[in-house]
Amino acid sequence: MNANLKLYEQQHLLDDMTEKQKRVLSAAIDVFAEKGYANSSTKEIAARAGVAEGNIFNRFTNKRGLLEAIVNPVIDQIFPFTLRDLIDNQLSKNNQTLADFIDGIIRDRLAFVIENARVVKIFIGELFYHEEMRDLLMKSLPKPYWDRVRDELRILQALGEMVPWDPQEVLRLIWSTVGGAAIGYLFFDQALTETAISHTVEALIKQLRP
Repeated sequence: MNANLKLYEQQHLLDDMTEKQKRVLSAAIDVFAEKGYANSSTKEIAARAGVAEGNIFNRFTNKRGLLEAIVNPVIDQIFPFTLRDLIDNQLSKNNQTLADFIDGIIRDRLAFVIENARVVKIFIGELFYHEEMRDLLMKSLPKPYWDRVRDELRILQALGEMVPWDPQEVLRLIWSTVGGAAIGYLFFDQALTETAISHTVEALIKQLRP
């Protein structure tokens, strides 16, 4: 399985694509991640994919169409799916401590970033520049995710495991921590070693202990 396309293949989003079109999409992910969207060209992407430039226009119309083919499925299907997976496998555990909760979320999300680094890098880059994309992302988050996370936070607070902050504040701190670690890894070559991840987990636990 092509590492660049793993997320898309898992959701059967490429079932109607030819092998050439898949190569083009994978090459676009490589080039956009390495050089940025603005500094990339369809000619370079076609050369990387080993196809004629016309193959890009036949399926994706233009460079922007290629970017949308990478980013839009992340918002519409991939991101909601990964959050449902997080709910089912991480937030459905009983009798968690704060340490268990934070360690599970941090490791799960950073593992996702590492495994899908190039796609995530392109996606984050677009979020920085396009407010409408940020709005679409927030609207795509499944309501059960918010409800389940808030319930989990309130349980930890009731047990005296966590500071009695508003759940929204806690979530903001958790996701800003995950986002900071991901941005450091993707854009500034800051390795996500076991030690670095452990330190991130420990720092967040200290901030959220009562």
